[in-house]
Amino acid sequence: MTLVPHEETLDLPNTLLNTKHLTGEGGFNIHDGLFQGRFDAATGQGEIAIKAALARGQLMRVTEQIFYQAFHSARRRAGTDCVMVHSSAVIAGGQGFLFVGPSEAGKSTAARNSAAHHVLGDEMNLVHFTPQGLFVEGTPFNGLFRDKKPGKAPLCAVFLLNQAPEHRIVPMGAAEAASLLAAEVVPQVGLDQVPGPQTVSDMVDAAVRIVGGTQFARLDLLPDPGFWPVIARQFSLNLPDPAAAVPGKDPS
Repeated sequence: MTLVPHEETLDLPNTLLNTKHLTGEGGFNIHDGLFQGRFDAATGQGEIAIKAALARGQLMRVTEQIFYQAFHSARRRAGTDCVMVHSSAVIAGGQGFLFVGPSEAGKSTAARNSAAHHVLGDEMNLVHFTPQGLFVEGTPFNGLFRDKKPGKAPLCAVFLLNQAPEHRIVPMGAAEAASLLAAEVVPQVGLDQVPGPQTVSDMVDAAVRIVGGTQFARLDLLPDPGFWPVIARQFSLNLPDPAAAVPGKDPS
């Protein structure tokens, strides 16, 4: 990886994939040289040049998208059956729970209010498809939550977050659940690929596999840890009192 010095102010696209094109022999160019490089799928090796400003501060969030693509290339070489999902993920009572939703739905808030448990992250998590069932695992990518820890657990449920005046779990139909979840699946496009007609179909297929392999429901919640007792009752979990993890609050 090479950082390229520059003087111009960067014009950033909303998504790197929409401005990516292939230049032949494994080469790629994104947004007129914002990123450019080459990747050899046969050897799993390549090189990339990145405008230097993208390695600093909040612009690193743009650069993360290149690592998503690198992950998909590595996953294909390894033959690993998994997808990345924009989400918060928590292990509680030995079970994994995935919280999804559009921007501002409350993924980071859910992570902060899960401090009594094992928070995998509030930005990006993996769902593995295995003969033993679905598993959720954290990734290095992070949003606002700083106390995340690596880990992996069986995926017990996926919740679509909805800010509401009370905590409750609302069942959802499989078709609606898969449609909403597909929007949170990261496009499975590698470094040497560009989006094509199959990209969206692959995202929907991944969502259908997840919904078919675990429970999916809408989670209405307030911005406090009170949703965990609701989850505990639903799945017969013996969990610690969430109030014990709230700074300055007496759990008694």
